Amino acid sequence: MTIETVPLPVRSRPMPAAGEVDVWLTRLGDMPLDAGPRGENRRERIMRQRVQQQFFLRLLLAAYLGCPGKSLRLVRSDRGKPMLSGKHAESALQFNASHSGDWLAVAIADGVEVGIDIETERRLPRAPLMARRFLSPPEAEWLVALDEPFRSREFLKQWTARESLVKARGCGLAGCLDEIALDWQPPAVRRLPEDWDGAGAMALASLSLPDELVGHLAARVGPVRPVIRRMTA
Repeated sequence: MTIETVPLPVRSRPMPAAGEVDVWLTRLGDMPLDAGPRGENRRERIMRQRVQQQFFLRLLLAAYLGCPGKSLRLVRSDRGKPMLSGKHAESALQFNASHSGDWLAVAIADGVEVGIDIETERRLPRAPLMARRFLSPPEAEWLVALDEPFRSREFLKQWTARESLVKARGCGLAGCLDEIALDWQPPAVRRLPEDWDGAGAMALASLSLPDELVGHLAARVGPVRPVIRRMTA
């Protein structure tokens, strides 16, 4: 999958076509934005990163909505999912965001609830323990038998697939982990919680990302095709 490069400033964008989801990648450290606290302790770095994430999220949403980013009101639903409020509350634009390290990913769709999750690839010494705790028994058995570094990478694939599904649904992992079961290589839905509306139509797609990233996209209707773009300075 080719990743299109889009330089700043991001101009007005059409809504994604039916069956497609626009996925935007941004590496915050490469962007010309000096905002947020200037200190270098951990708390200040996290706060600065959050300010930058919100800036670029608003920048992208505004490009699709044709309005200034500062005019957007973002709130969280009862299930904790970010959403548009105020005069844009009735917009068909649906979005979700994820960050890992210096990377931000934003998924944007037209009238379809979406969820996205990315993770920076890294070695996970506790991957076997986490697999037995968080994955279904068949998934855990398969994953524990792998050697490193494949075990850590495959765990992140199964994890981001789960996270994206939960975020598309708009709920927390805690209450449904035991009811989610996925196939692997690639991750695919095997079983979802019975109380999920439209669970049978939930779509899951692996994302072709830069080598250091692993990620998945989920949507409340399928199939879905991610169109990946990288925002650059």
